[in-house]
Amino acid sequence: MLKIPKARMPILHHMIATPLQQGNKTVQNEADKSTEVGFRRWVITNSSGLKKYVLSQCKEAKNLDKMLHKLQTRITSLESNINDLMEMKNTAQELHEAYTSISSQIDQEEERISQIENHLAEKRHADKIKE
Repeated sequence: MLKIPKARMPILHHMIATPLQQGNKTVQNEADKSTEVGFRRWVITNSSGLKKYVLSQCKEAKNLDKMLHKLQTRITSLESNINDLMEMKNTAQELHEAYTSISSQIDQEEERISQIENHLAEKRHADKIKE
């Protein structure tokens, strides 16, 4: 059931919870309500207040709907940004793995070059000894 705070609907609260309490006027108002003219006057007076309240609530609902639409658009945008960032993260990981692999291959090749240079140096030294 919809609960509406009393502060948000003073007109309805007044209509439902508190009859006019001004001494003898209360008795007179009750008597007027029992007559057809008095009842019609009471309905018209109170329904116009209710109408104003309903219109204000409708405006507030429209404003909340607009805000909800803006928030949904923003959420969609943020989700898209998150997906883009996840793709960038994956790409960065792939690049890091490729860099690590290339770096490892370079280290292996440098080790092989160093071994070849050492072997070449030993051959030159052996050739000098033979001469």
